[in-house]
Amino acid sequence: MPPELTALARRLLSNRFSAEEDALSAARPVLFAPLLALAAASAAVFYQLRYVNPYRPVLERITIPVPARHAALAGLRIGFLSDLHLGPTFDAAAVSRVVRLLAAERPDLVLFGGDFISGSPCFIEPVARLLEEIARGAPFGAYAVLGNHDVVNKPIRLVAALEAVGIKTLRNAAACVMVRSEALWLAGPDESVMAHADLAATWADIPDGAAVIAIWHEPDRAAEVADRGAFVQLSGHTHGGQLRFPLVGALVLPPGGQRYIEGRHDVNRMVLYVSRGAGVYRPPVRFNCPPEVTLVTLGPPIPSHEVHQ
Repeated sequence: MPPELTALARRLLSNRFSAEEDALSAARPVLFAPLLALAAASAAVFYQLRYVNPYRPVLERITIPVPARHAALAGLRIGFLSDLHLGPTFDAAAVSRVVRLLAAERPDLVLFGGDFISGSPCFIEPVARLLEEIARGAPFGAYAVLGNHDVVNKPIRLVAALEAVGIKTLRNAAACVMVRSEALWLAGPDESVMAHADLAATWADIPDGAAVIAIWHEPDRAAEVADRGAFVQLSGHTHGGQLRFPLVGALVLPPGGQRYIEGRHDVNRMVLYVSRGAGVYRPPVRFNCPPEVTLVTLGPPIPSHEVHQ
C-alpha cells in the first residue's frame, strides 16, 4: 500500500478509536451512578438496622384488669424488662439507657423476664450492677426468672449476683408480695428450652384462688399457666422476631417462641403479654421491631356483664 494510503488509514482508525473512547467515557458516569447510589443506600439501611434501631427503646404501656376477688391490687404499676442481653453486641451504655427509661416511670414492682447476658459469664456482675438502683428503688421489690442464655452461662453465679443487688430469682418457685394487705403471687417456672420447667413445683405453695402473675421466659406454653389460674403471664424470648417485614412478619423465631411472637394475647381468659425485648442478639439488627420497656398497670376488674358479652 502506498505510504499516503497507509497514513490515511491510520488517521481514520485513530479517529474511530478516539470517538469510541470518548463515548465510553461519557457513558461511564451514567453506568456507575446507579451502582454507587445503590451501594450508598444499602450502607445507610445497614447502619440504621445495626447501629440505630437496636438502641432506641420505646416504652409500651398496657393495662390489665385484676380478678374481681382481688380488686385491691388495682393501681399497681409493674415494670417489666426482658432480654437485656448484656454482651458483645449490647453494651453497658445500651442497658443503662433501657433501665433509665423504666426508672423514670417509678414502678411499684419490677419484674425481669430473663436473658440478662449473652456470650460469656463475664457479664454477670456488670449487669447486676446496672440493675441495682431500679431493683432497690421498687417499693414492692424486684423478681426475675432466667432465660436460655442465662442457664448456659453459670446460672448459679448469676442468681447470686442478682440476689446481691436485691433481685429475687424464681426457678420453679413462687413468691408472695403483699400489696395493700392483698396477696399477689409471682410464679416463676424455669426456662424450658435449655433447662426444665416444673409447673407443679412452681405452684406448690400458691393457695387456690390466689391472684397470680406468672413470669416465664418462653411464651408458648401459656395455656398451661392459664389452666393453673394465673390471670397474667409476662414473657420475652422472641425479641418480636427482631426483623419484621410487611405481609411476611418475623422470618426467624426461637423454639418456645413461635406461637406467640409479641404483644398482648388472650389465652383461655388469661392475658399473655410478650415483650419484644430490650436488647438484641445475633444478628444484632432490628427492623420494624423496636426494643421494648414495658409498664403494666393493673386496672380495676371488668364488670361481670362485660366479661360474658
